[in-house]
Amino acid sequence: MAGSSSGRVAVGAGVFVAIAVQCVVAAQAPTASVRDAAVPIPHPVTMLLRDAGVQRELGLGDDQIGAVGAELDRVEPALWQLRDLSPSEGNAPAGRLVEGLRAKLGGVLSAKQAERLDELVLQARGIEGFLDAKVVRQLRLSAGRVAQIREIVGTLREELAGLQRTTRGAHHAGQMRAIQSKADQAVVALLDRRQRVRLSGLMGSAFDLSRVRQVACRAPELRGVDTWINSDPVTLGSMRGEVVVVHFYTFGCINCVRNLPHYVAWQKHFASRPVRLVGIHRPETQGERVVETVRAKAAETGLTHPIAVDNDSENWDAWANRVWPSVYLVDKKGFVRYWWYGELNWEGIEGERWMRGKIEELLAESE
Repeated sequence: MAGSSSGRVAVGAGVFVAIAVQCVVAAQAPTASVRDAAVPIPHPVTMLLRDAGVQRELGLGDDQIGAVGAELDRVEPALWQLRDLSPSEGNAPAGRLVEGLRAKLGGVLSAKQAERLDELVLQARGIEGFLDAKVVRQLRLSAGRVAQIREIVGTLREELAGLQRTTRGAHHAGQMRAIQSKADQAVVALLDRRQRVRLSGLMGSAFDLSRVRQVACRAPELRGVDTWINSDPVTLGSMRGEVVVVHFYTFGCINCVRNLPHYVAWQKHFASRPVRLVGIHRPETQGERVVETVRAKAAETGLTHPIAVDNDSENWDAWANRVWPSVYLVDKKGFVRYWWYGELNWEGIEGERWMRGKIEELLAESE
């Protein structure tokens, strides 16, 4: 998103709109409606504050970075637990968490730093940011204009969702930009010259958001596991410096079974590189609670990586997981970065290739 004092406004990428749709649709979230105005999780405020480039842009000192990190460690896991709830269930608690974070940041950031953060958040949210109550007031948008913008935003989310469901080619990013640009132009066309000038002031100077990493939260540590298959007990903390694939499954779920060969292939493909796989078997039926059957089924399907038997659902609950199968990617620093719910290649969507590409992306990052 970029602005100018001439009254001309380029709204830009709206990168967190795309991220939110990616997590909701490509990951096949069970309850979220794409058109609903859900609080985005991961949240733009937390993701921006995690980024070293943004920290430099804000001029944060080492003590400030430490204080901000402590607050993020407190609020991110709670936000992440809300990621799959419907707006009616999740928006209010998410809003309270973000408001609480901003209040805490008031004691850490200077007024100038807080103002710049607001500008970056608006840039990151794209046209969705126009629906923020503060922006509505400052632009003096009428109820009718807000309704029109909300309709454009809803259409944008639906079109991006459709793209995620159907695109298999190399032009995905270009198509996404085209869809967003069309929505941007439609919203800007609704603003008069004065509103465009005010918007330019709210956005501040343009910042390159393309390198801001999607970070959800520190991965919940594995807990309450009495039985491990294929290994002695493991911890995620012991895997720092490696990319970790955590997958939830149960052997009686056909969608899970169809994903298992992909995990076996990843194990072989990344064998010489710092990638670890950890399975979490959380049963759905009584018969799936039998450890020896879990062990036998794992052997049948060629799973050789560590598998935690989560019969008491402690890890299922800690990760706020709600569907089988689910796959999460944890980066070298121990943060959850990407995830996918359901069959990776459901109806040809090529999720396996997408997730494998994300593993490569995380491997390429410096620690």
